[in-house]
Amino acid sequence: MDKRRWDFHRIRNRHLAYRYLLVVELIIIWLIPLWPAFPVIESFSGLLLVAYVLVCMSRFSNIKKGRRFLYIFGIAIMALELLGIVSRMHFFKLHPGWLELAVHPGFSVFYFCLWLIFFGILLIRLVNGLIKEPFVTTSVIMGAGAGYLLLGLLGGVLLNTLYDIQPLAFTNISPDTDPSAMLTLAAFAFLTSLGSNIVNQQVLLGHAGALSITLGGQLYVAILIAMVLGRFHHRRSN
Repeated sequence: MDKRRWDFHRIRNRHLAYRYLLVVELIIIWLIPLWPAFPVIESFSGLLLVAYVLVCMSRFSNIKKGRRFLYIFGIAIMALELLGIVSRMHFFKLHPGWLELAVHPGFSVFYFCLWLIFFGILLIRLVNGLIKEPFVTTSVIMGAGAGYLLLGLLGGVLLNTLYDIQPLAFTNISPDTDPSAMLTLAAFAFLTSLGSNIVNQQVLLGHAGALSITLGGQLYVAILIAMVLGRFHHRRSN
């Protein structure tokens, strides 16, 4: 058996990383209602999540594959979030061309693609790591829950991107306010199958986004259960 797998110090640190990942995500969720009043918190939330993943989660992970790409896309996201913080705090005046680019729908699609790839790599590594854990503890279960909440955060980025592409796909959003908080909370409602009345019934784009979030959550649970049962059957066979 792999000696590193039974390095109890490393296992303990990895389990703590699962636990704290869930804590970080819950903190971000509770900060979402503050986004309209303090827009800088939105960029800080993304920066906090990516920094924790790169510094703590990746360090103690039992999966090596994909680590390089996780760092590449994570650093790219951190750079964009830092630009968002700098622009919102007015530390210095950005070039008007950059400001026009930031509100362009094409930039929103690019921003979503970065998060999609980053979260995709992270979730694959997280699920594979959970399956290979030698012990099932409370921290491992919290790690599985953290992966589920990651889908909600990604869904929030997706709905915000769709709003930038076609604002009419959503209703009950004041044009004078930043919709990021409302759309992100709606993403969690779709993830848990509670639903939300924020989607315009006359526009299919919003329905596609909401359905993608709901299906993503169900697929995550189904894949996780299937892999756990497969591992259990493999152990009994041996």
